[in-house]
Amino acid sequence: MIGLFRASSTHRPVARAIHKFNQSSTAKWVPLNKSFITLTKIILRAASERLNLAQIAVTLRCVTHQGYRHLLLVNDEHDLQVAAVGQVEEFIISSQDTIAAPFANFKAETTFSLPLDFKLSQGNGQRLGYLVAQCRPQGVIKRDPLLNDLALVAEEIVRTIGRYQTRYRAIHVYGDQSFWIGNSKALRQLDQRMDLLAKGNLPVLVRADKGTGKVIAARSLHCLGRPELAPFIESDCSEWEVGNAASILQSLHSFANGGTLFLRNLDALSSSDFHSLHEFWRSASKAEFDGSYSLKLILSLSRVHCALGAAQQHWLAQHAQELYLPSLSERREDIRDLTQFFIQEFALGEAFDLTEEAWCLLESAPWPGQVEELKELIKKLVLVADGTLVSAAELRPLLGQH
Repeated sequence: MIGLFRASSTHRPVARAIHKFNQSSTAKWVPLNKSFITLTKIILRAASERLNLAQIAVTLRCVTHQGYRHLLLVNDEHDLQVAAVGQVEEFIISSQDTIAAPFANFKAETTFSLPLDFKLSQGNGQRLGYLVAQCRPQGVIKRDPLLNDLALVAEEIVRTIGRYQTRYRAIHVYGDQSFWIGNSKALRQLDQRMDLLAKGNLPVLVRADKGTGKVIAARSLHCLGRPELAPFIESDCSEWEVGNAASILQSLHSFANGGTLFLRNLDALSSSDFHSLHEFWRSASKAEFDGSYSLKLILSLSRVHCALGAAQQHWLAQHAQELYLPSLSERREDIRDLTQFFIQEFALGEAFDLTEEAWCLLESAPWPGQVEELKELIKKLVLVADGTLVSAAELRPLLGQH
């Protein structure tokens, strides 16, 4: 169900993208499309170079449905739906671009494999496939350190699949495809923090600047904490009519009950409207839906350091848990992965690389516009890049425009 709430006198929209999930909306299947394969190849190639491997690949369980391969995220070979679609098969993604079979030259004595296990929302584990690595024949193999490193690669791929599942569910609701890309320490810590916050019922306050992914964070928390049929309702407090917060919140609650209510730009509320939010949560936090889930409340501020009244600060400190989103300057390790992903997205088959000096230039830039600014720069770079290698001299004028 899609709908809009409108304030009584100004007729300004205060809620959007109201959608109650049905069974077909849950992402049991994630499409193995170009962007997923590209992102997986980026991870594998980076691991191959870092660990000095001859080759590394993943095998993934999938089914073909309506002409497209989908990664299977349910342990249900006997499910009638799967039986109707077709047999489960293995799909291979390799660090190498080759026509030959990826495992044709693998030698057992220098090959290592690890399982890829995906944790379902119900807590059960699902075997997705395997990570397989081939060491160089002349290399010195240190088994235990190598297995530890490969376990981190497997964890990164599984985490990417989890983000991709959130992305696929978001497509059903919003039609967009935003999700985080990278494996920096800041992003790994963010994943762990969200896993923890999603398990509780306290409100979550997202502190972040524009462009760091506040909507992605809210949707991820919803998918982690409300996995099946729950609605996700989003509303911008800056669009509310002053003095109408109490009635607006009650209307929003009627649609979000049992799911998630995401209120953006909380700092736009007046003191009286913030008090209405306080009273609303006092009653909503005690309510249950179908005997289990109550409302999940997620709040966000317009920027990290914004002015709040003493009463607002006190209430948030007492009743909400904070989630801080790192800026791009705090996750510079992800800039190469992001850049390579955007090049693959926009280069239309004419992919190119950057010189080391150009990479250093990108990684040292301030990026006040966050990931969106980097994305726009790559769109321009794709149009002017001449050859397979972009130099710092070619990149510098574009950086100057941002």
